[in-house]
Amino acid sequence: MKKALTNRELFFLAKNRIKNENKNISDNEIYLILEYVNNYQNYTEIVLNFDKICENCRLFENLLEKLISGKPIQYLLNEAQFLNFSLYVDENVLIPRPETEGLVLKTISYIKNLKLNHQNIVDVCTGSGAIVISLKNEFKNAEVFATDIHKECINVARKNSEKFDLKINFLLGDKVEPLKSLNDKFDILISNPPYVENADDIEEKVKNYEPYDAVFIKDGTEFYESYFKNYKEIMNDEFFMAFEINYDQEEKLTELIKKYFDKNIRYKFEKDIYNLNRYLFILSGYEDRSF
Repeated sequence: MKKALTNRELFFLAKNRIKNENKNISDNEIYLILEYVNNYQNYTEIVLNFDKICENCRLFENLLEKLISGKPIQYLLNEAQFLNFSLYVDENVLIPRPETEGLVLKTISYIKNLKLNHQNIVDVCTGSGAIVISLKNEFKNAEVFATDIHKECINVARKNSEKFDLKINFLLGDKVEPLKSLNDKFDILISNPPYVENADDIEEKVKNYEPYDAVFIKDGTEFYESYFKNYKEIMNDEFFMAFEINYDQEEKLTELIKKYFDKNIRYKFEKDIYNLNRYLFILSGYEDRSF
């Protein structure tokens, strides 16, 4: 590319190259790179300055090369959208997915509609902090915790909590182990753990660029079983659990629920926006409320 080109020229050069190389890259991704390299705040600024010289053509070219090679746009820009939040992300954390937005929205709806206790909430395997930040923002008076086994993930999640000025207690450790030493028990536990045990189900882009152990695990229900068998140590008598799961785990998870939980709990599986089994919700107590 030439050194001094307008944003319009860069856009159409990139678009033509992407077409010629038969890459599945949207126009919006090109706009996002233009926004980034020009330090624009939004798409409107791109439109208003479309015929002006790009502030950093070399950086645009560098980012476009990486995008064409397959690197996710979120890692290139260190930014990912999740509900109403623009989160910082890097290659230490999984890029938040629409399915996980669904988990959060359904959980908020259950808490509000069933009037569930939510003084103490915990997000296990927090990653970027997308889930816990959304819940803390919605329930500002709740005492909120988040755990992860990786220090790098905790650092990213903490950075996001500080960005939105949300007080969250971060704990480093595996699964629910960090919670056992706390004095308090929890009303709400939510988690999107690693659950894919068939590597063929994982996209190549995820395998190549995202943290593999945040997705793949030999036993896809290992994390859920750890939550189930320890629930009496960490949960109040009345509690609500919410999980993102794999589409093929309903039968095995049902067996684990019956193995570890008392008979007074209720549970249900729900589908995601792609009509796949993606969520598991477990309710203990609240016998006077329909679930």
